[in-house]
Amino acid sequence: MNIIKRIATVAAVGALSALSLSVTPASAVTTYEGDACSSNGNRYCFAIHFNSRGGQTWYSASPCFVSDGDIPDYFGYSPNGATLVRYVFRPGQISGTVSACTMTNEGSGQAVKNNAASASNGECVADYRVYFNSGYSGPSQSFAPNCGDYWPAENLVSGLYNENASHDRY
Repeated sequence: MNIIKRIATVAAVGALSALSLSVTPASAVTTYEGDACSSNGNRYCFAIHFNSRGGQTWYSASPCFVSDGDIPDYFGYSPNGATLVRYVFRPGQISGTVSACTMTNEGSGQAVKNNAASASNGECVADYRVYFNSGYSGPSQSFAPNCGDYWPAENLVSGLYNENASHDRY
């Protein structure tokens, strides 16, 4: 009888341990960020756009995500383990232009990772490179600076179109 009691106790402890491992902690707070640029009014940033550029305008009026630095993973990041910051496309991220990133419909609030169709570089001296994989690896495409202008936006090449996960500034 003593051995049966011990087996039952070990089984109960094992079940509780397994249960405690499968219980997830309280869910992290998620915030959504469309702006990772410190330029005044985002006038000199790199913009990755939800849609392709317009055939006649050379701008991409679709919502965009703007940055003036490296983004190792378009999914986002967790600064403290309790908050998840997700990168999303937003309209109106660039002031002083009536053409770039202005549409408020399709793409607004969508995740950036693997959803971009074009990009434009409003910085004055830095090039940007968009990569297929997170961590700046895989096929890539470079975007030259246009110093305060987001014309022309360039469509992503077919291997990166809606298959993009990071970019670096160089």
